[in-house]
Amino acid sequence: MFKAVKMKSRLLMGLKTAHADLSVAKFILFYGPTYADSAIYALDDYKSLLEDKFFSKTKNTVIYIHGYLEDADIESVHVIVDAYLQRKDLNLIILDWGELANGNYIFDAVINCKQLGTVFAKYLTAMFEEGLDINKIHIVGHSLGGQMAGIIGREVYRRNDKTKKIPRLSALDPAFPLFYGTFSSHLSSDDAEFVDVIHTDAWLYGAPVSTGTADFWPNGGTTLQPGCPKRNYRLLSDNDLSSHRRSWWFWAESVKSAFPQKFYAVKAKNWADFKNGKLIDNGEQQQVVMGHGCPTNITGDFYLQTNGVPPYARDIAGISYVHPTNLIGNNIEEGANPTETKAKMTNC
Repeated sequence: MFKAVKMKSRLLMGLKTAHADLSVAKFILFYGPTYADSAIYALDDYKSLLEDKFFSKTKNTVIYIHGYLEDADIESVHVIVDAYLQRKDLNLIILDWGELANGNYIFDAVINCKQLGTVFAKYLTAMFEEGLDINKIHIVGHSLGGQMAGIIGREVYRRNDKTKKIPRLSALDPAFPLFYGTFSSHLSSDDAEFVDVIHTDAWLYGAPVSTGTADFWPNGGTTLQPGCPKRNYRLLSDNDLSSHRRSWWFWAESVKSAFPQKFYAVKAKNWADFKNGKLIDNGEQQQVVMGHGCPTNITGDFYLQTNGVPPYARDIAGISYVHPTNLIGNNIEEGANPTETKAKMTNC
């Protein structure tokens, strides 16, 4: 079984103080074939990681960053790792910042996220100097991890005299609270050569606006996602997080190389236009893939429908709107109106 997040840690966005020593964050290199087959390195021991016999500089490297109140033993990381281990074409590194992602969201986790993003970029730049190819890097982050990915991308660009960017950042429902507002900075399309974003809980835990080069809005991008229980708004409960978590479930499914169906999406101005079949001409790429296989030459907002249970992908059927009751595993008719509920997050 996966480690559960204790309710004590969830109350009021976390009551206990997080560990402020950034050196507790670590690299975990997963080489498979099972989750247990891994090696742990301190961030300042990056040279040893690059010299690990299971690390190949000729392969692409994916760096995954988990979210708030999570660590390497949580379900989301297991699901992501298990999906990537089905592939043999890349290196997989998890940035485990569990001790820093704990505690109070406002005064601990967000601050630690921003500070660690800057520090991690320093070590990543040093790894490039040791021979790691920046053009083979792909950073994927969920929630706070998605925002940290943007910070890392910006800082790497700055440290390279604004001449080189990380080629791709993928943000899975990047965190909303404290990152979007007049005096806030957040993930943007400038943080990498290509930034793709999957929205599943917009206006609540997830970013409320388009924030990447390409933004995907499965099922409208808001709560409730198909298959999720009716929301009870007990902050950070499994029920409350269901739609937010759906983003990494979608991602993991897209990673599996042998999975037969894909998350096809189409370009539209908004969810209402998608539902009415009013699409934007996207040239030769009228249908694009959401997730790991997303083409990196697209821009704009893309929409699709998913099932409520695995397999979530509906393949080409996902680009033609159907009534939500016709979706496999769905138990709702339509997602909640985010404009009616976004005020619930103002104190987060």
